[in-house]
Amino acid sequence: MIEEQRRYIRFLTKKQTFAALRSGFDKVGKVLDISINGLAFSYIIEEAPVVKAFQVDIFQSENGFYLSNIPCRIIYDIPYSNPRYDLFIHPRRCGLCFGKLSKKQEDELILFLKRYSKSTIVRNGKRNAFEKRI
Repeated sequence: MIEEQRRYIRFLTKKQTFAALRSGFDKVGKVLDISINGLAFSYIIEEAPVVKAFQVDIFQSENGFYLSNIPCRIIYDIPYSNPRYDLFIHPRRCGLCFGKLSKKQEDELILFLKRYSKSTIVRNGKRNAFEKRI
């Protein structure tokens, strides 16, 4: 079993949650997991990925939740195997680390985690100040 290395607890979401990178909105996909410090999402690629700093929007179509302009940077952008796709579709998994959040963004992200997450991905370590608010 691989031991979790991340500093913050990651959460799965209750509803379909999506992320869109603001650099032309060329990467839009389903959120796989999310924490107070970042998220991972899957998307379908049409061309080679470009790695640079971005802002990301997080939204849910069902309930209208929308959190925009979260500063972030790409930590990884790797092929993501999924048996539902054929040879002509190239899914990827992209991991983002959030930058400095405004107080409003931080509060909205914590609210999102409280209301719309369903379970955590286990990790070792103690809860930090952010996680104690969730």
